[in-house]
Amino acid sequence: MTDTTLYARLGGEAAIEAVTEAFYSRVLADPQLSGYFKGVRMDRQTRMLASFLALAFGGPDAYTGRSLRRAHAGQGLEDAEFDAVVAHLAVALSAAGVAETDVKAVAEVAESVRAEVLDR
Repeated sequence: MTDTTLYARLGGEAAIEAVTEAFYSRVLADPQLSGYFKGVRMDRQTRMLASFLALAFGGPDAYTGRSLRRAHAGQGLEDAEFDAVVAHLAVALSAAGVAETDVKAVAEVAESVRAEVLDR
């Protein structure tokens, strides 16, 4: 692994956008998670997540959305849903050819915000 940011190692903006689209394809096909996105404008949701991930992975700060706690408030998310989301993200990253060490680094970033997303 190099000293470059996770954002750069993943391939930058275009790669993160592609992974985000693949991720949401998986999430929307998952009956455990798809209900959370009823009525959500997925084009906007995809852009917001890609911007958030870019920031979280050391890339440019173009995120203009709510805090993770506010964005997920009242949804009743539990560990099982969080784990499923992280698993779908890992599969999307792996399918895009991301190195296993970087897939694990992404999972660590996700784990670092579990409490905020689950409002603990």
